[in-house]
Amino acid sequence: MSNHATLTLHLSEEVVTVNVDGILTNLRSLRNNPITDYFEITAGLAGKLTNSAYEEDTEVLGLLLLGAVSAAEFYFRSVLGVALDVCPICKRHAQMLQVPIGAFEFFANSGYSHALGSFEHQSLADAKRIRSECERFTGFDLSKDPSANKAINDFDLLCELRHCLVHARGVAGLKTCRALNSERDSLQWLRVGKVEALEFLKLSHNAVRAFNRFLANSILNRWVDKGLLTGRWKSDKVAFSRVVKAFWIRGEDKYGSIPWNAYRPFKSAVQKRRRAMSANV
Repeated sequence: MSNHATLTLHLSEEVVTVNVDGILTNLRSLRNNPITDYFEITAGLAGKLTNSAYEEDTEVLGLLLLGAVSAAEFYFRSVLGVALDVCPICKRHAQMLQVPIGAFEFFANSGYSHALGSFEHQSLADAKRIRSECERFTGFDLSKDPSANKAINDFDLLCELRHCLVHARGVAGLKTCRALNSERDSLQWLRVGKVEALEFLKLSHNAVRAFNRFLANSILNRWVDKGLLTGRWKSDKVAFSRVVKAFWIRGEDKYGSIPWNAYRPFKSAVQKRRRAMSANV
């Protein structure tokens, strides 16, 4: 193609020099479990964006939703890695997953599982992918828990809003309008107020809480089924404590943050299972 003439319709491009090393800093080692980390991050975001001069600014409140989805997505990645660290059955189930060779060294001493390397090119910002990755990593079918499955499906709405804010600067197209159950047949502008933003944030919180509950209970109940728990605290203490500490929020748990208290119903379940098996011999 020939270049016969050129137009000058606006200012020209600028020379840009970016010091990438200057914007990267070492990540502190993980101090909390994934769910505690998630709620610390989202509480901080909500505090910054809803207690400021911009608390009624729809664009700024939209950033809260972006941050919530980002924090939730990182939670899902982190907690699936934790499941492999605390559960030998999950670890064996995931043995054939592909992880970059460099991930082992890259995640060393970070407090995060090297299994996060398998998510490098994937998004967990939709219900279908969350369910499939849960089954791929752990073997658990999330859809069999109606409450958790609903919370994850509801999270899809927040992910749709995030997609709208990221890719269309808040202009709601046909897909977003349908996700919001709107019957309007024209482009709409997404205007999120403080009340709506905080309600949407609950969708993220519900998804994280439900997934966390589902995963912890599924791991321990499968241990009962597979005979990994002996019913003796002295034998089970280390492994059981690792699980509950990986999934609880201290102070919110109803066990006084004492693993033994959480162990009691599982001890009873193991003993009941043994009696039933003995009766069938």
